Amino acid sequence: MSKPFSLSKFERLKSKKEIDALFLHGEAFFVYPFKVCFQPIPFSTTAPLRFVVSAPKKIFKRAHQRNYVKRLIRECYRQQKHTLIHALQEKHQGMNLMIMYNQPEIPEYQKLYPKINLILQRLINHIHPPSGG
Repeated sequence: MSKPFSLSKFERLKSKKEIDALFLHGEAFFVYPFKVCFQPIPFSTTAPLRFVVSAPKKIFKRAHQRNYVKRLIRECYRQQKHTLIHALQEKHQGMNLMIMYNQPEIPEYQKLYPKINLILQRLINHIHPPSGG
């Protein structure tokens, strides 16, 4: 098992085939300024949650801006992902996840952190739906 706050190569979603399947067969929701796509997959002990982040070239023309935005999002995700991984392990389920940033301004870390937390909580609620009273 990897360290809880790392982001190993096994946890990264790189396959074009799997990313295309994520768009075709996965579910999506919006948390401004993010679009989130996710797809349940069979459980894997090496990486129950695989992740990719996107900053579109249409919005950020310069590569250094795209890289900076992606680095910020990955850092926020890395620090908070353990809650979602724990929920996936309880259900013995895996997930592919893509987070796309859709805002033309370069974000601040302090504003991204709570948004990523909100995204992860919505995913946890999708895994463990709250029981209606």
